Order: sequence, then structure tokens, then C-alpha cells
Amino acid sequence: VAAAASDPGIDAAAINASLTAWAKAWSSKNVDGYLALYAPDFAPEGGLTRANWEQQRRERIARPSRIAVRALNPEISRIGADRVRVNFVQDYQSDSFSDQVNKTLELRATEAGWKIVREYIR
Repeated sequence: VAAAASDPGIDAAAINASLTAWAKAWSSKNVDGYLALYAPDFAPEGGLTRANWEQQRRERIARPSRIAVRALNPEISRIGADRVRVNFVQDYQSDSFSDQVNKTLELRATEAGWKIVREYIR
């Protein structure tokens, strides 16, 4: 699902590609690919260290036998010269759990593409 950008200067196609890659890596349980979409300076919510957060993500992604993640109705807005916020409904389904939450990813433009610098449920 392609996100609409409120600012014509935003490269919505590149941001959508990062969002799609994030959901696809998670859904295919490609943990290394998933974690690679987070910027080196990503700070997890809730006071976790980056190392503890990565270990938690590895365990939570490995545990279910099946995962399907979709980003529904994404909306992009600029929050800085090289930063955007993407608000969307995260549709998560696994063999043991499913939910929909309002999720926000903040991304920064890097030489390696758009990387997630902040992530939270709102």
C-alpha cells in the first residue's frame, strides 16, 4: 500500500520501499534484513539498550511459525530536513496472535536509504 506524502518534496517512493522492505523482512522472518532497516542510532522505546532490543526482536520473530505484517493506510509527513514520520495501521498476524495497532516510524535519509530512527505505538 503506497503512502501519500503531504509534502511534494518528500520522496514517497523511496520511503514506501523502506516500509515495504520492513514489513516483508518481518513477515519472512528475515531478522538480519529487518534489523538492517534500523539506523545505527535507533533508540528503542521503554529504556531497552539496542543490544537487548535486538535480542528481543530475534526471539519474537523466531518464535511463531508464521508471521504476516502489513502497513495499512500509511501517511508520510516531514519532521526535519532529512527526517519523516510515517503513521499507519500495523496489521500483525501469526499462528498464535493477531492485532492491529496504530504505529509510527520515524525515518532518516542515509546514504544507504531511509532508516528507522524511532518506532512507537500511538
